[in-house]
Amino acid sequence: MEDAEVTYRKALFHMPDHPEALNFIAMCELGRGEFDAAHEHLEHAIRIDSQEASFRRNLGITQLALGRAQAAIDTFEEVIAMAPKEFSARLHRAAALEKLGNTYDATTAYYRAIAIAQAAYHWRNRQTTPASLQPLLRHAISYIKQNQKRIFMDWLQPAREEHGAASVARIEAGLSMYLKEVATQYADERQHCSFFYVPGVAASPSLDATQVPGMDDLARVGATFMVELRAAEAAGRELEPYFGTHDLAILREQEVLDGGENARLEALYLYRDGDLEPLGRQSCPQTFAAVKSLPHPVEIERLGPNVYFMVLGPDTHMLPSKGFTNARIHIEIPLWVSGQTVRQVADTEKAWRAGEPVAYDATFVHELWNHGDGTSAALVLDAWHPDLTAAECMALTALFEGISQFHVAAGVEPPFGS
Repeated sequence: MEDAEVTYRKALFHMPDHPEALNFIAMCELGRGEFDAAHEHLEHAIRIDSQEASFRRNLGITQLALGRAQAAIDTFEEVIAMAPKEFSARLHRAAALEKLGNTYDATTAYYRAIAIAQAAYHWRNRQTTPASLQPLLRHAISYIKQNQKRIFMDWLQPAREEHGAASVARIEAGLSMYLKEVATQYADERQHCSFFYVPGVAASPSLDATQVPGMDDLARVGATFMVELRAAEAAGRELEPYFGTHDLAILREQEVLDGGENARLEALYLYRDGDLEPLGRQSCPQTFAAVKSLPHPVEIERLGPNVYFMVLGPDTHMLPSKGFTNARIHIEIPLWVSGQTVRQVADTEKAWRAGEPVAYDATFVHELWNHGDGTSAALVLDAWHPDLTAAECMALTALFEGISQFHVAAGVEPPFGS
């Protein structure tokens, strides 16, 4: 490095506007702590070649070394806009946010930097991580672990204050599992959660829907729902493919749907992932009003409620799947049934009968058949698991929304879906 610097300085004497020489000398100066000189040389290099992202990245590093964190953030953002694959700029930007004391933004920025790089097969191990970046990357991982837990725990504080610390003990235990601090211990070995498991909640594939407040009243007016759905179909309100397409070959390949040549699975939504669907509300106002009157709904941004009409074509098989949390159960109120329509959860089967709700825990393997030669339909909605307390529902609402917001801030998909 010393010999190279001498050679570059000789070159710079003859070619004072050579950007490569200016950049190399600046990095040598940066390594010796000569930050002002490095800053001057890098600004000179950028004036000559404003399109070279690495010069700006090095300028940002120098600004950070000089204690100019906000200026460094601005510079790193320019680099990211110019060269999205300059992954280290995102990591250094996070370090600048940390220097400013912005813990939440620094944590999400470190998370985003690592996620984006790893998605492009960088930073997955020592071999895919430049040696110069490894200390900062180790720090980033440690920083995320340290602060993510504290950030998430803070979201439980309102429930603690209102109901007492012991009231959210199961949620805190679930959070430790979610963060992989401890292994997930399922109450039933047949369960699996892709997102969040609440330990201590009664584990049963099928549940009594009458335990859900308001469900009896909702089931009693199922005939009204059927009339509105029939009217919506007659008015030309097309139901949408539940899995985004009716192409059975694609659905088989995705392992979500199978059946005969007329197999179809369609839906008309009233709520989808917490968002009100105007078409469903306009088409089915009485159904919407009845659902709206239910006490203690799952109201979580980007997650719930989910309320929709589901229509199964003849000889349709909804293939086995598992859910993402045992905090939420699924309820189906059959409206009309063709032949034999069966919901299977683990080793439990429940035949659909019009007006009789079917409730189940989706963390057990579940599938659905319509064995008839006509269509079957149901109103489907989600609800809190009846074993959860009011304090736990309050805590989970805040926690799930917080986790979703954290991922959005980090620029990655939330770890759950509909």
